[in-house]
Amino acid sequence: MNSIKSFSDHAQCGRLEVHLVGGFSDDRQLSQKLTHQLLSEFDRQEDDIHLVTLCVTELNDREENENHFPIIYGIAVNIKTAEIYRASFQDRGPEEQLRAARTLAGGPMISIYDAETEQLRIGPYSWTPFPHVDFWLQQDDKQILENLLLRLWLSHLTLLNILDLP
Repeated sequence: MNSIKSFSDHAQCGRLEVHLVGGFSDDRQLSQKLTHQLLSEFDRQEDDIHLVTLCVTELNDREENENHFPIIYGIAVNIKTAEIYRASFQDRGPEEQLRAARTLAGGPMISIYDAETEQLRIGPYSWTPFPHVDFWLQQDDKQILENLLLRLWLSHLTLLNILDLP
């Protein structure tokens, strides 16, 4: 909140308004958790915060072929007219592949933007090269799925042998 209030020159008039837009009914419920964290944090603030727009999780969800997607990915504000409108993005931000690598490597989702320093910071994560990636990139989906199922089955058998289960 301090970084937001720093833009107001410590004016005592006016009010803090919040517009929350984004997120959807994702399978891992990350949007729901983030929405809860944000609303809880706003509730803990001493400042009087006015929730003006709430278009998140189930309120911002569309289903297509049994997959969930957000209806609106974000909003933009015309600061001269205060008009709020649906934002469109050509890119998903800087270093999309690098930011995704952390999650794909099993790391948790983290905040990568520091509002105080106005810097994008991606912390360390461990990653091991995918063996024989050039081979797998040439395979069709059926071949990959069959191999994946075989590996899962073999892992299951190995686990049963370790546990000495029938």
